[in-house]
Amino acid sequence: MTIQKARPTRRVWLPAVTLGLFGAILAARLIQLQVLQHHAYAAQARNELLGDSTIYARRGAILDRNGGALAVSVATWDVYLNTRAWRDQTTRNHVLDRVATITKIPRTTIETTLDSTPAVEIRIASDLPFELGQQLIQADLPGVVLLQNTDRIHPEGDLAAAIIGFIGADNTGHAGIEAYYNELLQGKPGRAIYERDSLGDPIPYGQYLATQPTPGNDLVLTIDRYLQRLAERTLAEAIEEHRAAGGTILVMDPNTGEILANATLPSVRYTTLQEDIASATEKRSPFKNFTVTDTYEPGSVMKVITAAAAIDAGVVTPDTTYTDNGTVDVEGVLLKNWDDGVYGQQTMTGVLQHSINTGAVFMQQKLGTTLFQSYLEAFGFGKPTGVDLPGEATGFFRRPHDPGYSPVDVATQSFGQSISVTPVQLMQAVAACINGGNLITPHFLKARIQPDGTRIEIQPTIVRRVITQAASDAVRNMMGQVVAQDPDGWGRNPTHYTAGGKSGTANIPVWGTYNDDEQIVSFMGFAPLQNPRLLVLVRLDQNRNLLTGTQAAGPIFANYIDQALRYLGVPPEKGTRSTP
Repeated sequence: MTIQKARPTRRVWLPAVTLGLFGAILAARLIQLQVLQHHAYAAQARNELLGDSTIYARRGAILDRNGGALAVSVATWDVYLNTRAWRDQTTRNHVLDRVATITKIPRTTIETTLDSTPAVEIRIASDLPFELGQQLIQADLPGVVLLQNTDRIHPEGDLAAAIIGFIGADNTGHAGIEAYYNELLQGKPGRAIYERDSLGDPIPYGQYLATQPTPGNDLVLTIDRYLQRLAERTLAEAIEEHRAAGGTILVMDPNTGEILANATLPSVRYTTLQEDIASATEKRSPFKNFTVTDTYEPGSVMKVITAAAAIDAGVVTPDTTYTDNGTVDVEGVLLKNWDDGVYGQQTMTGVLQHSINTGAVFMQQKLGTTLFQSYLEAFGFGKPTGVDLPGEATGFFRRPHDPGYSPVDVATQSFGQSISVTPVQLMQAVAACINGGNLITPHFLKARIQPDGTRIEIQPTIVRRVITQAASDAVRNMMGQVVAQDPDGWGRNPTHYTAGGKSGTANIPVWGTYNDDEQIVSFMGFAPLQNPRLLVLVRLDQNRNLLTGTQAAGPIFANYIDQALRYLGVPPEKGTRSTP
């Protein structure tokens, strides 16, 4: 009997092929998981078992020039709740009650936060005081995770807030020194990596640090706390007295560019920071220090710059005379003196003493347009000073090649119109007029202290020489005669110190014309006369009593300089030292 060989049928080879393909696919998948994608899945597994978070470095302190703390960081905690750790409602209620009691956060607020997101680990508090965080740790509540953080405090309250600025929730500077020097202050953050259990809770003693944070530098500012507080108090009183919309008192060492005080109003305050941010406008913003961010027409203070340029160029001397007829014709446009007065024959010193517009134009015309505007550029107008605060404006003055230029522009620039400047820009220029002729970069940083304690001093930066020593001496003495002459008794002459200065009264330009009912008044002065220690700018915006710069700002300067120099230990040069 012949045995026939079995022939393959579909019942045999179809399951075999199917099983073979399944085995091949399974093998390929295993190769993919175990070999080709091993590292990716291993990393995913580690991520399931490991939690990580940023540990912020200690942010550097901000100190005044004498070491007084203006802004410092203190240890705090960020509090997270891991809802997977609660096996039942009883545990949840117990944890929430204890957390609310310790943190003093209403339970309803915590529950609202938890219900607002599907996330498992939810932050319910930032910058919890260190002591309260310690209590939470000791309570050993399931699902409560605490991570170290820091909070910024200001021991002097709102003092110098417009200079210091503030930081955000991410510990990054958002304004002022905090923003400008953010990289130095914030240091380098570390990263905490910790093992966690199946519920997501950190395993006790399992946490370790992958990298330690590097603390930031401490910054020592040029600001003096006493002079700053004196400036802020003086400015607030002046604004109230003269019913002004705002103002500035800026104090600088004209020989080094160090800014010792910078008071501005309106200004940010830490006590109302959130409200200030919410109500911010272009004219009132917590992110701006108006001393460096906003420009204005300086008025007659610019006559000091015009005189310095003309004397340095040799086209006039302080005793050069001319005859004032009350007006000057520039391309058919009659320019008048501020008071419509006629002063007759006057010296260049008399031009500053009486603030004669036609005298300033006389000096400008002696220089010529090209040379005069080259001096404006040399004095730093139309470009940033390099001051170390964010948002500095450059200012502007129209040149012959600019659209819409007229010879009237350069004539009026000589007495402070048709030119916009920032307060710090004007102060830098006037400092060069009285310090021997050097244009020096104004600055707020005096030194920085590295984490290892090394102190690095910031040296003054001389940009260039603008005028000669002889020209500077002449201008300084001319400004001294301006202050010494006080026939109306407005009190711009300090009681105990010789001084020099120049006032400015400028109507506010509106759509190509000037509003006679809105003005900015100022006084730029220094003392002592022959060895200036302080240069002070007092500015009042839109004073409703419409007094001039001499009448309103001059006495504020005199009073401030008497108190400030006495505090600095400068021996009085005249009068009797008053009781503090």
